[in-house]
Amino acid sequence: MLCLPVPASSAPAAEPLDNLVIYGDTFMISLKEPPGWTADSKAHASEHVNLVLHRNKQGDGSARPSIRILVTDKTDEKTEEDLKYDMEGYRKKYPGVQFKDVIMKHPEYRAFPKIFYVEGSFYEYVTYLNPGKSFRYLIAISMNLQKAEATSEDLQAYSLLIGSIRALK
Repeated sequence: MLCLPVPASSAPAAEPLDNLVIYGDTFMISLKEPPGWTADSKAHASEHVNLVLHRNKQGDGSARPSIRILVTDKTDEKTEEDLKYDMEGYRKKYPGVQFKDVIMKHPEYRAFPKIFYVEGSFYEYVTYLNPGKSFRYLIAISMNLQKAEATSEDLQAYSLLIGSIRALK
């Protein structure tokens, strides 16, 4: 897997780099870093994901939130079943975990968002994107916060990131 910055398609070569491209043998996606967040292409290996983004500024003493992106093969178009399966996995791993609906939309792809949380411990904002039948993968985006729910600023960054993702291959 590689992550490369690429210029926006309409930007002259002297313009700053705009999009990131993540690709592997069977997928290619592009995305934009939300303002105030930075992609860390080295942290992905230890997190078992394709890319990790960190908020640039530290919060109120709690751990700095991170956003992880994982591109994974899909066997069918039943993405809601994949989300339910992962929710069951969290129930087994974290007794007392709760789930809450949240609205996250993508301009082109079906989005399946949910908050997984143990109050006072962690809040995991999870969104699965299914780019459609012509793509053999789905994209999982999760924002992890410790001890407190996301701020409106964090939710805005998460939403912008989700909306910027494009399946390319």
